[in-house]
Amino acid sequence: MSVRIDLLHGPQSLDGTLFSVIDILRLFNNLWQLRNPDKRGAFFYWRLIDAKGNELPIPTWLSTMEPPPRSRKAFPPSQTALFVPGVQMKSVPDMNRVLDECRAEVNCIARYHSQGRVIAASFNGAVMLARAGVLDDRRATVTWMIANWFSSHFPKVKLAMEGPVVADGSIYTSGTPAGAFDLMIELIRHFAGEELAQTASNGLLYQPLKFAHTSLHATDISIKTRDSVVFRAKHWLLQNIQAPYSLERVAEAVAVSPRTLLRHFKEIEAMTPLDYLHQLRVERAKQLLEVTNIGLTEVMEYCGYQDASAFRRLFRRATDVTPSEYRRRYTMRISRRWWRADESSADDLIKDLDIDPAEKLTR
Repeated sequence: MSVRIDLLHGPQSLDGTLFSVIDILRLFNNLWQLRNPDKRGAFFYWRLIDAKGNELPIPTWLSTMEPPPRSRKAFPPSQTALFVPGVQMKSVPDMNRVLDECRAEVNCIARYHSQGRVIAASFNGAVMLARAGVLDDRRATVTWMIANWFSSHFPKVKLAMEGPVVADGSIYTSGTPAGAFDLMIELIRHFAGEELAQTASNGLLYQPLKFAHTSLHATDISIKTRDSVVFRAKHWLLQNIQAPYSLERVAEAVAVSPRTLLRHFKEIEAMTPLDYLHQLRVERAKQLLEVTNIGLTEVMEYCGYQDASAFRRLFRRATDVTPSEYRRRYTMRISRRWWRADESSADDLIKDLDIDPAEKLTR
C-alpha cells in the first residue's frame, strides 16, 4: 500500500513545518526501502496544495524535496491524509483575524473530512479544524498559549493537554511546531502499522537511553557531572560492559565503598548499578539488531552475556519480544541476500556504533 500526504499551504502558514514533514517522509521512505528492497516506488508520497486542492510547485531551491511521480495520481480517501500546519499569530486575540483570513483553508479541511480522509494538525492548526467543525465532540490538543481562548471559543471540543499528540479516530493534533515529528510517527503508525512506526521512532525521535548510552563514549559530554560518583560508575560500566558484574569492582573503580555507590545510584537513577548495566547491554543489543546482520550469538557476546537463555530472558523482560523478533520488526538493514559486494562489513558497522570488535568475548 502507498499513501499520499497533502500538505496544506496558505498565506498564514508556518511553512517550515511543511518542509520538516517532507524531510520526515523522505527519511521514512529510506527506512521502508531498506525493509522492502524488492518493492518499487515509495510508501509515502506528498503534494504541496492550496486551499482549493491545487498542487503547488516545490521551490526550485528545494528541488530535492520533489515528491515521487505517483503523487500526482489519484489516491483513495483511505490512503490520503491532509496535514495542516500552524499559522502565524501576533497574539491570542489575533487568532480571530487569522481565522477570518483562512476561510478557504477551513473549507478545504471540512471537505477532506467529509470525504473520510485522515487529518493532522500541529501547533495552533487545530483552531482551523475546530472552526471547520471536525473537532466537535472529539478530543484534541493545541498550543498551551491559546488553550483558554480555544476552550471558550470551541466548547464542543474536548481539549486534552496530556501529551505531544492526541488522536481521536482519524483526527490527529499536536500542540507544538516541533510536535510535527511525533505527529508524523502517529500517521506512520496509522498507515504502516506498529512495527514500522517503532522503527521510525527509533531513528527519528529522541530516545533517552540511546543518547545516554552514546554520550558516555564522549569525554566532552556531561563535563559538570564527570566527577560525580554515579557518572564515573556509569562510564566504567559502559567501558567494561562485557566484564562479569561485581559491585565491589565498580565501587573500587570509582573510589567509594559498595554501600555508598549503591546508595548514590539508587538516589539518582532509582535503580542499582546492575540494573543499569542490564539496560546498557540490552540497549547495545537493540542497536546491533537494528543496524547489523551479525548472528545472535555474536550480539550476545558483544553485550557481555555468555548464557544465551539469560540473555533472551533479560532482553524479553526489557522489550516484551525475543531478540529474533525484535530484529524482524525493527531492522534498518536489508537482508543478506540483497548485500552488494561494496557493502560495509559487520566490523565497520559495529565500529560506527562506537563498539570495538576486539571487545567481543572469545568462547
